[in-house]
Amino acid sequence: MNKVWNIEDVRKLLGETGEKMGFDCAFVPVEISSRMEKTMGSFLFREKEGNIIPHAFRFAQVLLSGYYHESVVRNVILHEYAHFYANVKDNRNHKHDAYFKKVCEDLGIPTHTYFKELLPRTKKNGYILVCSKCGSRVAARRKVDSVNMILRSKVSGCCHAKIRAKKAVF
Repeated sequence: MNKVWNIEDVRKLLGETGEKMGFDCAFVPVEISSRMEKTMGSFLFREKEGNIIPHAFRFAQVLLSGYYHESVVRNVILHEYAHFYANVKDNRNHKHDAYFKKVCEDLGIPTHTYFKELLPRTKKNGYILVCSKCGSRVAARRKVDSVNMILRSKVSGCCHAKIRAKKAVF
């Protein structure tokens, strides 16, 4: 098992990086999200009257859970600091342009702009929709509202029969 990070560990790394780069980010809140699945980190900001206003650093709970090696977690945190540094220092959204990549190089992290590590597959609750006549699978949905809409307004393509919903985990 790898190191499990907490919010103080993240703030400490961000603080040390801010000191090293001469651009403090201690005033920017750090959030941990259990809902982030495809993105491991983000730097949130608002653009108001031509100014970049930092809102928060947000990191996926799974990133900090000990699933990933410490170097991967550090790189994601520093990647988000690079967004902060490039955007706030220059007062414009650099996204993943050449200036942003230069900041990444200054921080000693890879310049690639996507998360290359494998994500753990997590199963979630949902509904399997089946034909009431032959039992073949028609569809799968996560949200009950979309299931109810299908049950009210559609019939199966195979037998043109009513559709039933079964709770499932997938």
